[in-house]
Amino acid sequence: MGKIIFLDIDGVLNTKYWYSQMDRNAPKDQYGYMFDPISVGNLAKIVRETGADIVISSSWKSLGLSTLLDMWSDRNMPGNVIDITPNSVSDEILLNANLDEYEITHIRGCEIKEWLETKGRKVTHYAIIDDMDNFLPEQQSHFVWIDPNVGITEGNTVQVKMILNHLEHSP
Repeated sequence: MGKIIFLDIDGVLNTKYWYSQMDRNAPKDQYGYMFDPISVGNLAKIVRETGADIVISSSWKSLGLSTLLDMWSDRNMPGNVIDITPNSVSDEILLNANLDEYEITHIRGCEIKEWLETKGRKVTHYAIIDDMDNFLPEQQSHFVWIDPNVGITEGNTVQVKMILNHLEHSP
């Protein structure tokens, strides 16, 4: 498994700039509007230069892994989607958590923590690409904030590559 990207979609691959440039005429398919090609290109560069697999942490995971895999293939998206994060935090995580640290605003971070604890034993490096900062304190060094107006930029690409190629995994 090695390297993992926890990927959000809205605000990361779906961007306000792309839709404003398309004047609301962005191309569509059965999954909705196509993603911003600049952000997709930058994601492709990250995947190509790090060899990371993708775990979808976005609310799009509610479509289910099978549908997301079909969309990834149908849209010829870069990278290998291997899973989705859990839709909610397990009772075990909550029962063992210091609730002062695990505010409701950290729910996506808790879902990533749970995925790492249950499925990520062979993960050596991970990066979180998201337009919201709802992650746990120990995940901040793995997090790259994306401006939802423009999506993944060249600068973000460099940040993610540095995280995936240099930081050690620490769940």
